[in-house]
Amino acid sequence: MNREPSALLVALACLLISLPSFAALGNVAASLPSGKIVSADFRVGNSGQSAVLILHGFLQTSEFPTVASMSDALSAAGYTVLAPTLSLGISRRNRSLPCEAVHLHTLDDDVAEVAFWVRWLLRKGHGSIILVGHSFGNLQLLTYLDRHPPPAVKQVLLIALTDVEVKQDARQRAQQAQDFRNRAARGDNTLIETEFGACKKYVSPSAALLSYMKLSRRSILDSLVNSPVPAAVILGGQDDRMGADWLDTLVARGITVRVIPGASHFFDNQYEFDLQEALLQALPGS
Repeated sequence: MNREPSALLVALACLLISLPSFAALGNVAASLPSGKIVSADFRVGNSGQSAVLILHGFLQTSEFPTVASMSDALSAAGYTVLAPTLSLGISRRNRSLPCEAVHLHTLDDDVAEVAFWVRWLLRKGHGSIILVGHSFGNLQLLTYLDRHPPPAVKQVLLIALTDVEVKQDARQRAQQAQDFRNRAARGDNTLIETEFGACKKYVSPSAALLSYMKLSRRSILDSLVNSPVPAAVILGGQDDRMGADWLDTLVARGITVRVIPGASHFFDNQYEFDLQEALLQALPGS
């Protein structure tokens, strides 16, 4: 007996037809020149839209909720999305690292992996690439942009841009950096337990710590002002990981900033959707 399709099935078919022609390929793996295996969440989008590389925050992975939410929204809008998980010195890393783990990775290592994944997208034929970072991932992207990225990189969007001097001012950081330099000059490779970023007990040798101490408020602002591509910042109005004057400092340097009132550093709860909307509005082709 012939049966008419239900209204629900008809509606579902119409929805599927209207969706952009993208396919989620899921996890892809690649080998670094060092031999370490790294992975990324990769989703193919419409050929006429840019590819977006999303970088997670410090010690996290591409599965971190804020990053995963942005990946979902951009993929649904038809963008090709690549969200790598930085190795942090560990082959096939697929989970976040605790602060108390021994951290041997450096800022240069991180930036080299960003460059690796940009080249990966280029080999896939993507001639327009947009960089999106969350939290500390923004600082790794800005450092990458300081090093002459290829012309295919067109834009950078910095979500919850970290203020590295929220807990230590420039003088305190300079003193700490000098201590690390002194240790390195003596050949002292003893592991140091120190407060770093969001970690109260971060364990690392002095040379590795020094690489991240290159970052300062001044270097971040200079990188933004001198960025070779258009740069914009999206902040949460209730982000407690930045100094009280961080927003005013960014605006005073002519940086484009959008604030989402009420949102935290992670844009969780209902602010997830506000972040998605702001992100899509800042990108071309939405």
